[in-house]
Amino acid sequence: MKLKLPDEVRNSALSYAYAVFDRKRWEQVETSQRGAVYDELIADEKFSELLRPYATIAQMRVWLKDSAAKEYPRALEGIGPTASYTKRGYPGPSVIVTATLGADWTIVAGSVEQKPMRCCVVSSSGEVALMTWGGHRSLRDLYWAASAAKVSGEQRVLLVITRPTMTELSKDEWGRVRRFCDLIGAEAFSVMYKPRLTVSSN
Repeated sequence: MKLKLPDEVRNSALSYAYAVFDRKRWEQVETSQRGAVYDELIADEKFSELLRPYATIAQMRVWLKDSAAKEYPRALEGIGPTASYTKRGYPGPSVIVTATLGADWTIVAGSVEQKPMRCCVVSSSGEVALMTWGGHRSLRDLYWAASAAKVSGEQRVLLVITRPTMTELSKDEWGRVRRFCDLIGAEAFSVMYKPRLTVSSN
């Protein structure tokens, strides 16, 4: 939701919300539990008072869900207009490349794109591939990007499901990912990809 907020108000609201997301490790919060976090923020006077002159309670909740929270995964990748508001960040896609293809592969400079996250990778022998990655809840977007890459003529396409912990996807979830990838001739991987503190909290 595009609320018309003064820059200083938007900056303060994003900083406050992202501090909460950082503390709760938002990428690990189940979808069914995220509404409670929005309610907690709105109930916090330090947050709600920032937006009260510009939004109703219902509008605050929509803004949190459709603006602040929606941009947070990209912010953790260091991409997008809200990246500066989080004190956490992923170690970078090169970690995923090494985990899936080995140290012989590197990212093609300037090829990282978003919505969903994807990039071109190349081996020391010149073999190329397209890699797209994200959490299991973003499978639909990842699959679309992988399908589009195959339609565009990419010979090798990797769809990587990232996990914030060592816990593997369930057998049914992983089986479904594999079957989807088999339909388009893409390779399926799952790796742990965990944000870390990038800015001192002191």
